[in-house]
Amino acid sequence: MKFITNIFNAISDNLISGGAYYNIAKAVLVTLFMTITAWIVATALGILVSYLMCYEKKVVSSIGRGVCFVFRSVPAIITMWLFYYCILGKLSLSGMITGGVAIGFWGAGHLAEVLARAVKAEQEKISRRTASKLEKVYFTTVIPQALEDSLFDLKRLAVHILQWTAVAGYIGVNDLTEVMYGIGHRTMYPFFSIAFSAILYMIATLLIEGAFKLIGKALKEEEESEE
Repeated sequence: MKFITNIFNAISDNLISGGAYYNIAKAVLVTLFMTITAWIVATALGILVSYLMCYEKKVVSSIGRGVCFVFRSVPAIITMWLFYYCILGKLSLSGMITGGVAIGFWGAGHLAEVLARAVKAEQEKISRRTASKLEKVYFTTVIPQALEDSLFDLKRLAVHILQWTAVAGYIGVNDLTEVMYGIGHRTMYPFFSIAFSAILYMIATLLIEGAFKLIGKALKEEEESEE
């Protein structure tokens, strides 16, 4: 009986008292906003960098590979510090936007590599003459096909982007991890707050994986209907 009472007390102290539920809800929205911002930046920048990487002229492709290497090699937290304290922070942008953009740059490097690999694999299957024409329809035809062929890698990248938002507390953002840490410190129930935040991240991961599963299923049904 005491065990059950302790559980209810832990739930009350960590999720209800002191307006904890309200702070958690806001933190979830902050984390969601940063994840979406990061994914938008990663998609736009990643597609552009992949185009440079697949460009016919070696000078341009070398620049693209160099940019991709920098983006994916520097840890997201370092990029976040750089943007917050040295670049975007001077523009008085909120930590949410700064963090989302910084994580997006990290994601862009990985996305560009995924897309470039898919495009080059496709180029190897066709003639040089046809391959040279791909640059003209890169953004309208090649990229959609590359995205479709790389759904598994894109799913992993989406999950990683979500996970990187957990370090946004380093630049003063009250994301989910930061709020749950504060609650655990206040209530002296660190295990409960850590476990609860881990469960929320696992739920978010399941939602992402479910979304990509539905996308893959829809694409497969579309291909079967065209045959």
